[in-house]
Amino acid sequence: MAAGLFTLFSRCKNTFFRLYVKMQEEIIILGTGGHAAVVIDIIETVGKYKIIGITDISLPEGAIYKNYPILGNDNVLEQYLNDGCQNVALGVGGFKNNNLRSALFKKMKKIGFKIPCHIHPSANISQTVKVGEGSVIFSGVNINTDVVIGDNNIIATGANIDHETILGNNVLISAGVTLGGNVKISEKVLCALGSNIISGVEIGSEILIGAGALVVKNIYQKGMYLGMPAKLI
Repeated sequence: MAAGLFTLFSRCKNTFFRLYVKMQEEIIILGTGGHAAVVIDIIETVGKYKIIGITDISLPEGAIYKNYPILGNDNVLEQYLNDGCQNVALGVGGFKNNNLRSALFKKMKKIGFKIPCHIHPSANISQTVKVGEGSVIFSGVNINTDVVIGDNNIIATGANIDHETILGNNVLISAGVTLGGNVKISEKVLCALGSNIISGVEIGSEILIGAGALVVKNIYQKGMYLGMPAKLI
């Protein structure tokens, strides 16, 4: 009797696992490196997508990165799309600027891929927050009421974004950054490690806020801003 129940339980467990795997959507990671490793960790933790491989220009086809095969460079992607894999995740960060990440996003959309957003389960996000396509939110992030996050953004570990703040597309909010309420940030802005922007401030496009900087007034001129208060250098 016990042996029969154990066999039945094992069959049910195996059937559930096969159905679970079948329900997962396939996804390909673009690029290797630190940001790719974080994206892979989030995808594995959430479990919605099944990673089938990675494309990269620095590693040879067939190599292994984070237990996944290198499929080749980006030239192989259209074949995988034709074979039914509809999703990609950008493993390219924006340490110095977001130009490469922005170009990849546009290229993948033009080819026909979906670029889903990925949110770590430990992130504390209000139910009224809107998150755009392809954005990635790391662990320990806090995002308050009515925040709008554009497409292809990175919100890194432990960042805090207060109520009604609006982020444009292709923005990088680095680890430990704090944005006050009603902040407006245009596209391709990079807020480096530990920088702070007080409530109500507007930041124009393609601006870099340096590590530890404190922004206390509107900034529209392109360039790098450092210091407390932040000034153009």
